[in-house]
Order: sequence, then structure tokens, then C-alpha cells
Amino acid sequence: MPLKSPEEYVRSIKARKPMDVWFRGEKMANLADHPALRPSLETMKKMYELAQHPKFKDLLTIKSHMTGKICNFYTSPLMSQEDAMHKTRLARAMGEVLGCCTFRCTGSEAISGLYPITYEMEKATGTEYHKRLKAWLARVQDEDLTVTAALTDPKGDRKLKPQEQKDPDMYLHVVEKRKDGIVIRGAKLNQTGVVLAHEVVILPTTAVNEEGKAYAVACAVPVDSPGMKYVLGRFPVDLRFGYDEAEMADVGKKFGDHQAMLVADNVFVPWDRVFMCEEWQFTGKFLEFFTAVHRLTAGACKSGGLSLLLGATKLAADSINVGKIGHVQSKFAEMGISAETLYALSLAAGVEGFKHESGAWIPNSLIAHSTKFQATMLPFNSLRYAREIMSGIGETAPSAKDLAASEIGPLIEKYLAPSKEGMTTEDRLRVFRLIENLTRGTNWSAMAIHGGGNTEAARLMALRHINLDKLAKIAEVACGIEEDEDKAADLISERAGKIDHGPKVFDK
Repeated sequence: MPLKSPEEYVRSIKARKPMDVWFRGEKMANLADHPALRPSLETMKKMYELAQHPKFKDLLTIKSHMTGKICNFYTSPLMSQEDAMHKTRLARAMGEVLGCCTFRCTGSEAISGLYPITYEMEKATGTEYHKRLKAWLARVQDEDLTVTAALTDPKGDRKLKPQEQKDPDMYLHVVEKRKDGIVIRGAKLNQTGVVLAHEVVILPTTAVNEEGKAYAVACAVPVDSPGMKYVLGRFPVDLRFGYDEAEMADVGKKFGDHQAMLVADNVFVPWDRVFMCEEWQFTGKFLEFFTAVHRLTAGACKSGGLSLLLGATKLAADSINVGKIGHVQSKFAEMGISAETLYALSLAAGVEGFKHESGAWIPNSLIAHSTKFQATMLPFNSLRYAREIMSGIGETAPSAKDLAASEIGPLIEKYLAPSKEGMTTEDRLRVFRLIENLTRGTNWSAMAIHGGGNTEAARLMALRHINLDKLAKIAEVACGIEEDEDKAADLISERAGKIDHGPKVFDK
């Protein structure tokens, strides 16, 4: 089957079974036509459109290593260093086009993490997990499906392990193993794009021990499966989305995203869709593989968003003729440097990875987590600069309906007319709203902190890969505590100027 067109994607969404989706206390009907999801639908349509666009198709498509057919890049695991670098370039480009999530990154990262770990499980335990994954993946590629991933559990009491919680459902788990499959129960939070996806891949959120083996589960579930419930999240401008066409300028951009709470209420999953079930020994390593790709992407997409924000800030500055003032130029420079730093880190994580025995490419985990850490820090100075430069009226500007009103519209035109020649008052207001959207109106800034793991998670994961003892021994030679310089030479040459990486790190 060829790649889907935007129209075919919409038809596929409308063809799903009725889904149990809630927003503001009411059950949603006709998801593809609901105003709250309209910008999200436009995002998905754009993703399908760009996959066949002459200038973007090489970014968004790849020849499948399994079938030899052209498929969407997001449905293929990373199989080479070039694939990892390509993922960085793609994430940045889509950030600049959309200014929001693509909805497809987590699914691709689940695929890239599961591919090597199912290979290892199959080899070690004699299961058919890798075979199942490849069969499912071939269908996903052939039907050009959108896949998202569900990772974050509610977690309850954070000091307790999953099996120690008062309520066992605080972590999604297997409640029954049957001849024909498994039954799962629990919840996953902050699932970006899930309501408009075709499949959601359930993943373990933490490494578990043998007592917690019921929580070691990975499987692919059609989003319209019986027992799947969704609660759409709120954010500051959600009621501007599509409810009134006259107010769409107040959204700030054409594309948007959504997050939802996913509840699996005794959902049945056939065995051919199960890729891990109680293999607790592999949960930690799976998370290493998954997060190495996930956090590489986190830096790249924030780089794209920052580039878009910088462009909007330049427009806002020019609208009041301050774009060439020294301190404003300095802030532009810092914003650009932040974007390039995240991009460079993301690229480096891909370049410094290693080839897994399955054929998959695993990015460098330490650099990937360093990328994510910086993604929780660097954007926020830029957000402050953007809000500062656009001036106070950018924070409290009148609405599109005010501008269109016959009595007060001319007054807004008069007093908010931009200094930039060729720019209209409506243009200026649109720029204000774009900056508002990126800095505080939707969830882009929230994803900078939490998307791909929060700041502390990045610190902890990075620390696992920083060999403090080795660095201390190198320092002992450098300052003369250790007189045998050959010891430092051995340690440094082993690193060869690179950060420690490879299977020996994951097997610690």
C-alpha cells in the first residue's frame, strides 16, 4: 500500500470504532470534526502531506530494511549512524514547520527501542518477541499508520516500587495471561497525539525486579480497542481552537497538539501484539535503548521550536523598529546559540552511538541525556527574551474579533499599527499570538521540561554513564598523586577522546 494522503488519513481516523474520549466533563463525538482537536488534525494532515512533498519526502521517508519498500521514516527503527543523524534533522525541521509536536516521535522511538531488546529477549529466552515485532511493524509500514507510545504511569507514592503501591493500578500491568493473549490495566499520562493515532505502544516506565514482573509489559494496542478510555488535557488556549473561525488568528499558528490521559480498563491484547510480558530482567536495558533515542529527539525538536520562536521574535522587534538595537541583537544571538547547541548535541548523540547485534543503531546515551537536560534549561531564557522584546502589549493584545469590529477596529488599527513597512496590524497581532502560543499558550514550553523525561531524570540517567572513578584516576595523574603516567594514558587512550559508550555501558 502506498503512503497515505491527508484525505486518506482522515478517512482512516473516521473509520475507527467509536472511542471513549472525554473533554471538560463531556464525552466527545466525531473526533475528526471536534473543534478542540482541529489544530491537532491539521498537524497530522500536514505530516502526511509533507511525506509526499517534493522538498520534504526525502526527510520523511526511507526504504524499509525489512521489506525494501518506501515507508514513513517514523515507522522504521534506526539502523545506522546516518539514520540517527537523519532523525535529528527531521525533528528540527518539523519543529520549524509546525511549532508543535509531530505526534509520531514517541512511536518511532518505541520501535527503535523495542527492535534491539526484543532481539535480545528472543535470543535469551526462546520467545518470538522479535518476530512478532517485525510482523507488526511490516503492517504498520505497509498501511502507513501513525503510532504513538505510552510510557508515563501515574506512579502514586514515588518512594514505593510498582508492586508496593496501595493501588496496584498506579503502574500499568498485566492482570491476566490467557491462551490467546494478555489483559492489561492501569493508566498512562501525557500521551501526545494519542487520540488521533492508529496504534499506541504500551511501554514499561521503570526497571522492575522479579516481584514486579507483572509491570514488565510492552505491547501494541489499536487506540479504538474495547476498554481504552481517554481524557483530553487542558491548556490555556484550548478553547480558541476551531470553535470560532473568526478567532483562529488568536491561536497564533495553524497547527497544534493535544495530550490525553489514557486509561486501560482490562484491555485484551492478543499475543501477536505482545513484545514483553514479565521479562523483568530486560526492563532496565530497554529503557536505556528507548531513552537514548527519545532524548536525542527531545533536543532536536526543541531546537526547531527555538528557531521558529527566534523568527517570530525578530518580526515582533521589527514591528516596533527595535530589531537592530544592540541589546536586542545580543538576545537574538543567544536565542540562536541555544537552538544550535541543542541541535549539535542531538547530532552528536547519534554520531557517537554504536551498532547493536540486531542491526539497530543505539545513540550515545550520555550525550542523549545531556541533550535532554539542556532542553529543560536553554529554551527558557529564549522564552523570556521573546516575551520581553515583543513588549507588554504582546501579552495583553486585543482579540481578532476586536480588530474586526466596526466601532473599535479602526482604533486598534490606529494605535497598534506596526512601524515595519508592509506589515499590517493584523500581522503584528498574529506574531504576538504565535509568541504567546510558544511561550505560555499551549504545552510547547511544558514539553521542554517534561517531554522525553524531566530534568532530574536526565541527571540521573546521565550519571549512570559518567565514569567518575575513571575521571578521578586521570586527575590523580594530572596533579601528581599518581606518579605512573601510563595508567592515565591507558584510560585516556581507551576513551580516545570520546565519551564512554557501547554495550559495556549498558551491561553494567
